[in-house]
Amino acid sequence: MKAALVLPSSAQLSERYGPMRPVLGTNATELRREQRSTYTFALLGGKTLRESLIKDSGCTVLSIALVEYIDPVTLKTRYAVHHCAFPVEWATDHPVRLVAESAYEDAVRAEFAAPTLTLSREQFTRGLASFYDVTDVQF
Repeated sequence: MKAALVLPSSAQLSERYGPMRPVLGTNATELRREQRSTYTFALLGGKTLRESLIKDSGCTVLSIALVEYIDPVTLKTRYAVHHCAFPVEWATDHPVRLVAESAYEDAVRAEFAAPTLTLSREQFTRGLASFYDVTDVQF
């Protein structure tokens, strides 16, 4: 007998625990402009739990990371999805890790579906495994 664990969708998790809070990017309206750099440093100094990368000539050109960090205003642990691909950078966070994990996987799949970078055709041949140089998300 095989048992399968069925996790709720992002929509179900958001309905139950509330939506992800925009921290960086154009939708980050809850934060004052002067707080954005503080949040950027907090995210960059946080603990990376999961990460998907695209590299070019040894340099990272796209990074989507699930980060555990301390909110610089409330001093509480939060979990963020940080997407960085110059010139696009955004981050959302939530106090519940499961909600952030689901949002991370959604962000990785969304980047594959609609890339922000111009990439070669070869990177699309085998799904997420060939699209990202490093990823832990299964399609």
